[in-house]
Amino acid sequence: QLESSVFGICIIQIKPALERLLNLPDGALTKEIKLTQDLMSLFIDYQIPSDLLSFDGSKDETLMEKVDFVKKYVEAVMDVIENEKKKQLAEEKDKREMKEQMYP
Repeated sequence: QLESSVFGICIIQIKPALERLLNLPDGALTKEIKLTQDLMSLFIDYQIPSDLLSFDGSKDETLMEKVDFVKKYVEAVMDVIENEKKKQLAEEKDKREMKEQMYP
């Protein structure tokens, strides 16, 4: 039965694609493991558009300055998400407490 089956593997390198997407030079994310993980989380889990996170400064900036710009954008978006999570958690806690008071 396997004779007529076709099996293929496709390898997509994520970091070079992220670097192009974020307007960063090649190799910019090589040692930036946490930043890469945060970016993937923002793109996949939260569906944040890339234009909110991409480098949009001068091409004369150094590699580290470009990466720092992206890091700051990522931190800002992550802070917004974290604050929203805390807000939602507090609202749910308040709702639960109100229900407990109403129906002891």
